[in-house]
Parts: sequence; structure tokens; C-alpha cells
Amino acid sequence: MANNCFSLVRGRSMRVTRLDGCGNVVPGLDSSVVSDGFITVGLTAQTDEGTTISITNAAGKICILDEPCPKFLGYDISIEFCGVNPVLYEILTGQSGVEDGAGNSVGFRVNSGVDACDTGFALEIWSNVPTAACEPGSGVSYGYFLIPFVKGGIIGDFTIGNDAVNFTLTGAASKDGSAWGVGPYDVVAADPGPGAGPLLTAIDPKDHLHMQLTTVAPPEPDCDPVEVGTLATGATAGTPGEWEPANSYAPPSVVYLQTATPAITATPVTAWASGEYIVTGDGETGHWDGDSWENGEAP
Repeated sequence: MANNCFSLVRGRSMRVTRLDGCGNVVPGLDSSVVSDGFITVGLTAQTDEGTTISITNAAGKICILDEPCPKFLGYDISIEFCGVNPVLYEILTGQSGVEDGAGNSVGFRVNSGVDACDTGFALEIWSNVPTAACEPGSGVSYGYFLIPFVKGGIIGDFTIGNDAVNFTLTGAASKDGSAWGVGPYDVVAADPGPGAGPLLTAIDPKDHLHMQLTTVAPPEPDCDPVEVGTLATGATAGTPGEWEPANSYAPPSVVYLQTATPAITATPVTAWASGEYIVTGDGETGHWDGDSWENGEAP
């Protein structure tokens, strides 16, 4: 089995994916952003050095010496950006975005009441491999970094003056408990090939960093967010009910339920029992009355 040695240069692009507070991917229309609008991404290892036990005897010689091995705790993560991407900042920090009258994302807020640990994100970064390092006859390769579960991002210090205004992310740290698995994206060569597929080995809940060489090109940066998962096509009654199929995301509103083509299928097709409801993407509730979708819980 060959051992591939390689060099890495420059950050090419990054992808940030929305997670919940338990490390699960949150599917939705705006659950991911691919960006090249960063200057640096810094990872600082945090360790517990433990307590050294050293005892000397009456002659001044060490008779007991126990030096513990350092324990890896995780990475503190900082990002310096160039430019402003409101949805990206919202995913990284859990803060709310600002929309204009047409519903376009045009800014963000920073609120002291937001708990940065209620949400999380996954961070993927691609770097270049120097052309000189390529094996003859081989294709283009990239360095692929994955930090599968991060919490605690805060928009840090910035200065407004006769210069560019660059925002920074501080306070973020990798965490145990990732539910990334092999991931929702095709990032490595498929096994068996040809083509691309997800990671070949699932991320362990205690994995804080995955890094590898890949021949699969990174996604193209775009200001607009990217859909993760699929929009639900049905709903099953409950308190609350569940969207179908499994792992699909909620339609944006009750109005959408009422006007969707094709229609969102209700289960059961008869009127839902009193108190049953479904929660839409905007946080509102709706129910099936046997003929149509209506607001609120079933009466």
C-alpha cells in the first residue's frame, strides 16, 4: 500500500454547514454556504497537561516522578473574513440575519441573549496541492480539511476607519459528539469508482479533525446559500407531527402548504385529531382538516 506524501499551499474555499446543538445536520434551503471570502482560518490546539507528581527524598534526590501525557481537548477556531456574507455569519454564530422588504438577506445582528451553544456548524476547507507535487499522469489533487462539530462562534473585534472593514469569528471551538457520519456531500473518490462519494469511513463522535488528500474538486464559491437535504412532500399528524420522507425539511410556511404544487400529502387524509399539528419552517403551526391545510392546531 502506497504512502502519499504531499504539500499544501493556500486556502482555496470553505463550506459551512448548519448543525443543531447536538451536532446533527439541519436540512433546509439555506443550510450551507460555500465561500472563498476569508483571509485566514486558525486552529489552535487545546490540551490538558495534567499534574506532574515529583517527590524528593531526604538526600534531595527525586524518588517519585510521574509526568502525565498531555490530553487533547479540541481546537479553538478563528476566522478572518474579507467581505460580508449575512447567511454565513448567521450559521456560524446563531445570531439572526437582517432582511429587506423583498426577503433578501442584507445584514446581521449581534444580540447578547443568543446562546452560541444552542447551535453548531461543520467547517470544511480546501487547499491547493502545488503542481510540482503532482505525480506524473495523475489528476489535480486538493487538501481537504473537516472539523465536523463546532460551537460558540462570535463576531469579534473590528475597526471602521480609512481601510477595509474585516469581520472575525472568535470563540468557536471543536466539540465531541459529532453526528456527521460520512457526511451529506461527495468529497472523495467513490469506492468503488468511478465518480465521487462521501467519506469512506464515518467520523467518530470524538473526531475533531479529518484531513486528507482528495481528487474531488471543491464546490464553487457562491454568495447564495445552498440547500441541504430535500423539501418535505408529506406530513404525518402528531403533537407535533413529522415531515416525510425522513430527513426532509419543513416547507417554509402554512401558505406554502396551501398553495404547493404538487400538494403536500397529509397522513391521515381524514381530518386530524384535536390538538394535532405540524410546524413549518417559519415556526408557525398548521393542520389538515380533511380538505385543506389550515393554520394552528386541529380544533
